[in-house]
Amino acid sequence: MSVKVLGLIDCFNNPGFGPMTQHRAIASTSFLGRYAFIDIQLSNFLNSGIPSIGILCQNHIRSLSRHVGNGRFWINNTKTGDFQVLYDEPHVANPGYSTDVNCLLENRWFLKQVNPDYVVIASPFMVFEQNFNDLLNDHIASGNRISLLYTHATGLKSSFINSTKLSISERGKITKMEPNRGDTDEGDVALGCAILDYPMLESLLEYATGTSNFFGLKDTLQYLSPSVLMRAVKVNGYVRSFDSLSHYLKYSLELLDENIFNSLFADDWKIYTKSYDTPPTLYKAGSSVKNSSIANGSIIEGTVINSVLGRGVTVKKGCVIKNSVIGSNAVIDVNTHIENAVVDKDAQVLHISEVVGTLDNPLYIARGDIV
Repeated sequence: MSVKVLGLIDCFNNPGFGPMTQHRAIASTSFLGRYAFIDIQLSNFLNSGIPSIGILCQNHIRSLSRHVGNGRFWINNTKTGDFQVLYDEPHVANPGYSTDVNCLLENRWFLKQVNPDYVVIASPFMVFEQNFNDLLNDHIASGNRISLLYTHATGLKSSFINSTKLSISERGKITKMEPNRGDTDEGDVALGCAILDYPMLESLLEYATGTSNFFGLKDTLQYLSPSVLMRAVKVNGYVRSFDSLSHYLKYSLELLDENIFNSLFADDWKIYTKSYDTPPTLYKAGSSVKNSSIANGSIIEGTVINSVLGRGVTVKKGCVIKNSVIGSNAVIDVNTHIENAVVDKDAQVLHISEVVGTLDNPLYIARGDIV
């Protein structure tokens, strides 16, 4: 890129997966057994040639820092790029003041250090592939100050809940922003992703603090949408909002379909993640695996159907796992039936023979629990 760009991953006001995200952020939650959700947008930044990245962390900084470390998996050259987890320690215990605006103000030193021409802001729970280099060039050519990414979606009565619905004029201007409360089934939904010049970001921060100390960037943009020119940019292809435990299970399982998987994981668009030194999966005699994704280091003696298994999972003889997500290093004992369930990492299913939920209400076993 001929201009200097800063990519920001905004982990503020992200939805949760109930008890699964009680002690971790969605950003650092396992995705498809091999990745974390934040890897998608970090890889979009890296593949788009964005050299400097900041992560706005609202809470659970330990789990996030353990995954991203010093950013060496997503920054090509730390001598020319910057990577920083940005944490607003003074306001973390006060929910009203714990906003992405205050986090940026608390870490203004990082913004000044990078001194970008443009800023790209993305949310980790929105999963899609995007070349921000192309979008940025288009944004600059348009002469607009703010561009917001959106998708046209159906099924809004049960998906994209609390995401921002957009009203868009024929000329592509956003005229209204409001939360999706599930009152209509179809509409245009913002992806929590914005492209703007750096002086505009500074203006938004100033406007937010002058209007309400409780305002975040989303509140500020929504408040200004009737009067400030904001350009809507449509994203086609695979887009999902991972915003509940049910959607976590459903959308993980749909990616087992090869066509859907290839619409997100293109051959020329690598997804980077933290590497682990683990051996290949061992499939023992009598095991059976159908339409499943199983990460390295697992030992399979039983049957796995239409499921996602993380690293180092042990599935013992006589087990049947179906339509489920099993976290890393989980142990499933002999003759256990698991279906429509999410078993978190390090959990052990030893003393019960059935763990069965539904796709709309998955049964969840917490991290490290023994059942």
